[in-house]
Amino acid sequence: MIIGGLIAILIAVWVYRTAVEAETGHALYWVAGSFVLFLGVQVAMIYFNVMIIETFDQDSTAEYDSAGGLNARDNSDTAGIQSGPGGTFIGILFEFLPFIVPFFVVAIIRQMLMLKQAFSFKGLFDGLKETLVSIKDSFSTSSES
Repeated sequence: MIIGGLIAILIAVWVYRTAVEAETGHALYWVAGSFVLFLGVQVAMIYFNVMIIETFDQDSTAEYDSAGGLNARDNSDTAGIQSGPGGTFIGILFEFLPFIVPFFVVAIIRQMLMLKQAFSFKGLFDGLKETLVSIKDSFSTSSES
């Protein structure tokens, strides 16, 4: 969740700087909209990941253990989509998808709706480097007295 929070803050600063520089007006509305969009797509991706994992889980006949209150399903990772040699890659992919996909969605909305530009991969992340540099520079202290 910390990674998602840091990405959300980065998106908020990036969208705000873009809105101010492009003079789109209502910069805080764009920031709030991008934040809500990021969180919404992030939650949707989490549910999508769970749906994919449960679809390929081969232990679908497990029953709920009412006496112990525990799920009797075998969680030994011997079956399903996350087993075998490629299972580690799938697990890592499913960990990062809820952060990567919403970032791309916000970048696309920023480019097409906010800046009213045609879609292009080259212009998708314009201004991101300047935003990161300005964040880095904001932490440096000046030695002027």
